[in-house]
Amino acid sequence: MKMKIAIFLFVLALALFNGVTEKLFSQVSDQDSLALVALYDSTNGANWTNKTNWLTGPVSTWFGVYVEYNRVIRVDLSGNNLMGTIPPEIGNLTSIRGVYLSQNQLSGSIPTEIGNLIHLTYLFLNNNQLSGSIPSEIGNLINLQKLFLNVNTLSGSIPSEIGNLTNLTSLQLNQNQLSGTIPTELFNLTNLVLLSLHLNQLSGSIPPEIGNLTHLEAVYFNYNQLTGTIPSEIQNLTLLTDLNLTANQLTGAIPNWLGDMINLIVLSLGQNQFSGTIPPEIGNLTRLTYLYLASNQLSGTIPAQIGNLTNLNQLYLSVNQLSGSIPAEIGNLTQLNGLHLDRNRLEGSIPPELYNLVGLMTLRLFDNQLSDSISSEIGNLINLSQLWLYSNQFTGKIPAALGNLPKLEYLYLNGNQFTGAIPTEFTNLVQLKNFNISRNQLTDLPDLSADTSLVFLDIQHNKFTFEDIEPNLFVTNFVYSPQDSVGELQDTTLDQGASLTISVEVGGTANQYQWMKDGSNISGANSSSYSINSANSADQGSYVCKITNSVATALTLYSRPVYVTVTGGMGIADLPAQIPERFALNQNYPNPFNPATSIEYQLPVASHVEIRIFNLQGKKLATVVKNYQTAGYYKVVWNGTDEAGHPVASGLYWYQLQAGNFMQVRKMLLLR
Repeated sequence: MKMKIAIFLFVLALALFNGVTEKLFSQVSDQDSLALVALYDSTNGANWTNKTNWLTGPVSTWFGVYVEYNRVIRVDLSGNNLMGTIPPEIGNLTSIRGVYLSQNQLSGSIPTEIGNLIHLTYLFLNNNQLSGSIPSEIGNLINLQKLFLNVNTLSGSIPSEIGNLTNLTSLQLNQNQLSGTIPTELFNLTNLVLLSLHLNQLSGSIPPEIGNLTHLEAVYFNYNQLTGTIPSEIQNLTLLTDLNLTANQLTGAIPNWLGDMINLIVLSLGQNQFSGTIPPEIGNLTRLTYLYLASNQLSGTIPAQIGNLTNLNQLYLSVNQLSGSIPAEIGNLTQLNGLHLDRNRLEGSIPPELYNLVGLMTLRLFDNQLSDSISSEIGNLINLSQLWLYSNQFTGKIPAALGNLPKLEYLYLNGNQFTGAIPTEFTNLVQLKNFNISRNQLTDLPDLSADTSLVFLDIQHNKFTFEDIEPNLFVTNFVYSPQDSVGELQDTTLDQGASLTISVEVGGTANQYQWMKDGSNISGANSSSYSINSANSADQGSYVCKITNSVATALTLYSRPVYVTVTGGMGIADLPAQIPERFALNQNYPNPFNPATSIEYQLPVASHVEIRIFNLQGKKLATVVKNYQTAGYYKVVWNGTDEAGHPVASGLYWYQLQAGNFMQVRKMLLLR
């Protein structure tokens, strides 16, 4: 009997204990529950993505709320569509250790009462629309290990009180509107592993006290307004893997001691005002996967030691003043996906070793002085999706091997000296989106209609005709005008009564022809040829055919002029016997022209004559006449070259007649 009573009492005690325990863990203090209700009301709780059991069941069952010993210890409502402000009552959750309200639409300021949460170890308010300043009371949270206030619109200066948070390992204040200098108190946080201040408006220099943070692994100060040089104390940060100072106003040389920071994986110093050479010691950073030095004022050559960085994935040296040739050692960077050397002063040919970089997806070499032909080995780069070679001095034919790059989406070869036909292999580039080959001397464009991805095609300033253009009119953005003149420049002398047939023929299915004499249409001359049956002085002049197309309406082609002189009449050949009444410099013809144009002028008295060609900056390019001439009518042809015989670029030019004390200037337009 006594045994039965004992068992009964044990079972009863166990039941009572379980009931009390369940009650204990299902309730919280009034101050905590009221604080949570205030948060719900202040942030439009009725429209939260998940509000399970809020305001209905025990607090411990509310979505995102964690309870221990009748106190709330954690609230995690990240990405839950909270809209509104953080209520000051949040400061009553005095036992809470984690607040996670990131990725919502919270607005307004951070309440000062948050400084009451002295047990907090994690505070995540990032990715909201919070504004105002960071309250200095955050400095009370001495147990805080992670503080994420990034991606808001917070303004004002960084409070120095944050320097009290000596347990912090991660501080993210990036992507706000913070201004002022970086407080030196931040560098009391000797346990910091991550420091992110990027994308703000911080100014002043980088404090040398940064060298105190010897546990730092990542520093992000990029996209601010920092000035001065890189403090040498940064070399104390021997654990640093990421150093990003891009897009500030930093000056001086890139220090060679950076080569001692052998744990660096990311080094980003671009978009500053660094000058001097690239230190060869950077070649010691063999763990680097990302090197960004673009948009500075760096000069000298690319050091061969850069070829030691065999783990590099991206190399950015563009927009500097680098000169010399591309070092062959770049061919050692077999992990490279992106090579950006554009907008420098590099010269010479592309080293054949570069074609070993079969993993390259982006190759940007434009706006340099690179020359020579492109090797067919470029076809080895089978992963290329972007190839930018424009504005160099490449010559020869475009290699057919380019047509074998199956992933190519962007191809820019414009502004070089390529000649010949576009290889028919280019019809294989079915991923191509943008293709620019303008400002070369190219002919014969294949039908690219098999490429359904092509949305931009620029072929202007070449030697294409309507047969090249008509099949490619499917391209949404197709720039194909102007093109070079067609046919050959001719200078023909006829006796009176003689006959002459001149002709020009270009490919195309919808061509329309109109012959002109001295710039005026010849009535009825609407075929590809024009005949002078019995020449007289009225037939003397300059003949050009204007060719249009009813389908490719944006382009007008012109034949090169045929200059006809008729002897025995009153043409220009006989005019020297007549004396002009005044000096005159006539407008060149044709205008625009390519590659040659005729300049006519007249002298009423014998004079020393000079006709000079200038660019728009006033630099003399050529002298086409320089001698003593008797009174009369004259004509000279300029072939679009400078005094060294090199073709000049498309553009506007001045030509000047100086005869004795007479001077006259006119403009002309060269379109290649």
